[in-house]
Amino acid sequence: MLYSLAANVAFAHYPKTAGSAIAEWFRRVFPDARYVKPGHPHVDVRRSLAWLSGGRSLPPVARLRYLTRASNWRLATEPRPDLPHMIRILGVVREPREMLASLYGYWRRGDRNPASRDPLVTAAWEGRFADFVGQAIGGRLPSYATFFDAGGPAWTNTRLVHFTDVEDGVSRACREFGLDVAVDLPRKNCGGSGRRPAELPAGIEATMRQHFAWYHDTYGHADHPAARRLPPARLAA
Repeated sequence: MLYSLAANVAFAHYPKTAGSAIAEWFRRVFPDARYVKPGHPHVDVRRSLAWLSGGRSLPPVARLRYLTRASNWRLATEPRPDLPHMIRILGVVREPREMLASLYGYWRRGDRNPASRDPLVTAAWEGRFADFVGQAIGGRLPSYATFFDAGGPAWTNTRLVHFTDVEDGVSRACREFGLDVAVDLPRKNCGGSGRRPAELPAGIEATMRQHFAWYHDTYGHADHPAARRLPPARLAA
């Protein structure tokens, strides 16, 4: 998670949801912005808030486990117990199969496996799309609700925008947060064939929908703007 203490705002980057473009913009408009854990841009909200608060954002048992890990004592951040209830969080969601297809294609680029020790990356590099999706929804990739800690301490101050309307969505979120900043996202990692994601076996399709049930319940109905709008220029980071 990328955050700015001066502006009291953070960006939680779920993979393949225009995150590279938003991160570049975020660091430009909020000069003090830094990652909660440098080198790890995709840390979920729950862990990020735990690090920012010194474990205070976690339930008692989880807080105790957090405090027993010595690695959590050596973070570069100064813990602020009140921060999880105050900080505003911005994130992006994308149609799950489209997101998974983009991630699958991204990890298959180049002439070698980009992360041979990562089972999910290796599943993309060596296997079929269906095998990769099976691993992703089998525990390797969190759902949107889990990643953004739906219902957690920062949830009321979290704004999720849809990938099909990302620039306008980020602008609306900034206005809601009272941030007077221009939103002009760069084009990053916009390559791709534009082909429809491959069909999946019925069982994997059903499990994928269950894994991302919160997304479909929230964004998948016909009345939601995301269901009626075709994606404009891709910002597929």
